Amino acid sequence: MRRKIIGWWKRAATTAAILCIAQGAVAQEFPNKNIRVVVPFAAAGVTDIVARIIFDRVSQSLGQTVIIDNRPGAGGTIAVDQVAHAAPDGYTLIMADPSGSLPANVTLYPKLSFHPVRDLEPIAILGTTGAVLLVANNVPANSVQELVRLAKSKPGELTFASTGNGTPGHLNGELFARLAGIKAVHVPYRVVSQATTDLITGRISFWIAPIPTNLQQVRAGQVRALAVAGESGSRDLPGIPTIQESGLGEYDASTTYAIFAPAGTPKAIIEKLHVEIKRALDDEVVQQKMRAAGVEPKIGSPGELKTLLAAKIPQWADVIKSADIKIDQP
Repeated sequence: MRRKIIGWWKRAATTAAILCIAQGAVAQEFPNKNIRVVVPFAAAGVTDIVARIIFDRVSQSLGQTVIIDNRPGAGGTIAVDQVAHAAPDGYTLIMADPSGSLPANVTLYPKLSFHPVRDLEPIAILGTTGAVLLVANNVPANSVQELVRLAKSKPGELTFASTGNGTPGHLNGELFARLAGIKAVHVPYRVVSQATTDLITGRISFWIAPIPTNLQQVRAGQVRALAVAGESGSRDLPGIPTIQESGLGEYDASTTYAIFAPAGTPKAIIEKLHVEIKRALDDEVVQQKMRAAGVEPKIGSPGELKTLLAAKIPQWADVIKSADIKIDQP
């Protein structure tokens, strides 16, 4: 029996060694052709800009062309589905938000043919964009607490904007309303500029939006920033407290930019891509370009990405079901 056990361990050790050698060989050979990064939004959006900034630098380092492939539609599910079913060889990647649409879509689109935890391999977090709670100037509230008191005194009269039903802005608004214990009416917009105009003119009461979306209007005094909807304050909004600092509890509506590969992609390739992305994020020019686009550079590990997804999927499922949010299945 002892000989059998020793023999089994020897075979297992030999197999593991062979796998390690094979993984190393794969990593050394990778990449030997173009890499495609799928972006689930149109060109010139922040996600697209971040992808181009990062992978321009990664392309230079790897010596291979990185093609940015914009595939908008259905809340990003079309793009993610395509990558989830691509060959797991490191040559097809996806940019996605593991704190917003990616985990929310699990509940919003129950007929999806993929699951982000099962079918995607996390590579790295690239950065974040903070969010801010904005109010129209005609809203008589100069703090989060005053806004909450106003909303409770007029249940169902205050309105909040988003860029569409089931979008992160919609979900973040519903989560804020639940956290604050208020009732507010969701107003979806197809065009960001129209939502901005309606906030300025007071047709809508408040909006929880990425900071760059209305930063110009805040600085011009056309709308008021009550609180940063994130873990910490923003360098673009000095002196503005977070929602948590305002006494309402933990609340983070930030957008996270992350990169994934199809599940089953060799670990050695994942590690190599992570190292190259970290090298890009360490570049001062890359950091300057990202901050100019309203994104704070931040490297995050595959483990952090898994943890974030695991936390956000049930959180958004709860919000979506309690608010009875439904959208058409693609």
